Amino acid sequence: MSQQPKLRDTVELPSAYRQHMTVDLKKDRKFAVAVQGIFVLVVLLAAVAALLLDLPPATSWGPAVTIPVTLAACLVYMAVHEATHGVALQLLTKVKPSYAVRFPFLTTGNHAYLTRRSGIIVALAPTVIWGIVLVVALLTLPPDYLLSAYILLTLNVAGSAGDFVEVYVVSRQQQDALVKDDGNQIHVFVPGKSRLAN
Repeated sequence: MSQQPKLRDTVELPSAYRQHMTVDLKKDRKFAVAVQGIFVLVVLLAAVAALLLDLPPATSWGPAVTIPVTLAACLVYMAVHEATHGVALQLLTKVKPSYAVRFPFLTTGNHAYLTRRSGIIVALAPTVIWGIVLVVALLTLPPDYLLSAYILLTLNVAGSAGDFVEVYVVSRQQQDALVKDDGNQIHVFVPGKSRLAN
């Protein structure tokens, strides 16, 4: 019995594949509400956790220092978050990703077609990598930096709401699906006839 070739990330859509669906997380109301809901829920849980854990810790910085430092750190983090998506994409596909600013969002896209596994890895890479880094930072930084680190950790999870919804969409596709995230929309391709209207 012949084995089917293993599905891989590719820069060219296999000839047997057709577009199955397209998802726009910003324009599709159901997904947009899910993204916003996850964001708000994470922020509320972080605020409750801060109160229960008696955070924010005492700091010698006044608001005139804490606020600009935290805002600058958040802006840097947003860029690093997208760069992490891009590095993961490039490592998996060898294709240079594209970056765009669509206020208030930064986006990363690629013209390659990813397996479900790779799509999930790319979507979760920043949350997992920077989540670990920020938890270590919370455990090791001097007290003056802890409030900013906690806010960054919250942003890391809340700001990944769209990534979590993308993982949900991708993980529900059939095993041999290929996914392309161009930074605006998620396109899903499957073998056989397209289910999209021509």
